[in-house]
Amino acid sequence: RGHEVTPQAMQVSLIIPALNEVESIERVLKEIPEGVVNEVLVVDGHSTDGTPELVRRLGFRVIEQEGRGYGDAVATGLKRIRGDVAVLADADGSYNLNDIRLLLQRLGEGYDVVLGSRYLPSSGSEDDTVVRYIGNKVFTFLVNRLHGLGISDSLFFYAAIRRPVFESLRVTSPGFEYCMEFIIKAHQAGFKLAEIP
Repeated sequence: RGHEVTPQAMQVSLIIPALNEVESIERVLKEIPEGVVNEVLVVDGHSTDGTPELVRRLGFRVIEQEGRGYGDAVATGLKRIRGDVAVLADADGSYNLNDIRLLLQRLGEGYDVVLGSRYLPSSGSEDDTVVRYIGNKVFTFLVNRLHGLGISDSLFFYAAIRRPVFESLRVTSPGFEYCMEFIIKAHQAGFKLAEIP
């Protein structure tokens, strides 16, 4: 897997896919914990509300997404970052960005991909609906059963990923199914996965 990168020595690149997030993106960018992230890249998916202009005004780097969809935005970001580790977060404020420290801590324990989960003990979600909860449980059960994973939340992509993982995997789904494809292929390739609440 190459050399191990300790949490202190990790160069961390934060990728934030964005589409018409002018209402929330400034708050999200201000919540990035200091001294943890070395590079921030906002991948804009053809916003029409001034999101990329606002992000640039705040002093952050924006890449215009060529294609469309969440998966395409993540793939675009992964090609453009410089860090040893990619952290993926959303632009709508739904993640606690202080948890980036916990994601990186688990990487430092020898894992290759660390996922945030809404369904581990002591975790939760303020915007989970019953339909979404049941759908996620069904998808996660199927993913675990068919592919031998042991994860609790397959439709959520708050993650920290080592460079050898995203450089070696070919993940092609353009939409939100990218999350599941990435996790399955990382597992099949023998990379070590962990979750945090």
